[in-house]
Amino acid sequence: MLARLSGLFALAVALSGCITTGPLVTDAPTGEAAGYPNHTVAQIVAAVDASVAPVLSVAADGDLRVEQNGSDQSASFSLRTRLEDSTTVVVRGPLGITVGRALVTRDSVLFANSLQDELVIGPLSAADRIVPGASADARVVRAALGLLVPEADVVWSLSAQDGLYQLTGRLPGGAGSRAYTIDPALWRVVRVLEFGADGRQAGLQEASAFDTVDGVVLPRQVRLEGAGTTVSLEHRRLEVNPADLRLRFVRPEGYDVIEIE
Repeated sequence: MLARLSGLFALAVALSGCITTGPLVTDAPTGEAAGYPNHTVAQIVAAVDASVAPVLSVAADGDLRVEQNGSDQSASFSLRTRLEDSTTVVVRGPLGITVGRALVTRDSVLFANSLQDELVIGPLSAADRIVPGASADARVVRAALGLLVPEADVVWSLSAQDGLYQLTGRLPGGAGSRAYTIDPALWRVVRVLEFGADGRQAGLQEASAFDTVDGVVLPRQVRLEGAGTTVSLEHRRLEVNPADLRLRFVRPEGYDVIEIE
């Protein structure tokens, strides 16, 4: 069941948009950051946290590609997210035909598959199978936006190379470990490697092609890997903290309900 649904689930929970055209878009900073390579772990975490803090909500449109079990599917998406609590997504296939709609809240996921008249319902914790740790603090949405922040309660080992910082540390409760690569010129996480308790790589998140939109640095391209599924996002349009953010999801009637855990 999980194998059949994971591609749909990836669409439902691994989407979020950012960026590219409009009068408020400028090139992101480049070059070596002032103070590199002498920042402390506390300074690095605080700087990343402060730089992403202005983003409270997003309205976005873009294209996505899902690779799974040898298949390769492309679609477009429209996303509206209030990072604190809710995200809605509409996925469209060729000719603008709606493939599905999703609602992701603090603790649950609902995905209406319009092609097969199925409604997939489950706890947000199920997202961890695709993006490790996705259920924690809107992580899956933040990963797709390029807004991840290293956890302040982890004991990090710090290294610096080629103008970048890397923070590596074990997660609480024996949940494995995580390695963040941070660009101090942007104060953005550009790569995260996830490792399970057995030391094997369990996931990857990458953000690239950054621009500055309304004073906020965001990536045009994001890649998420986990559980045999790769989701690539290409963001075409973005509004940061739009005045008219509309989160819309109506639970369809007559669909077969599939519950996941």
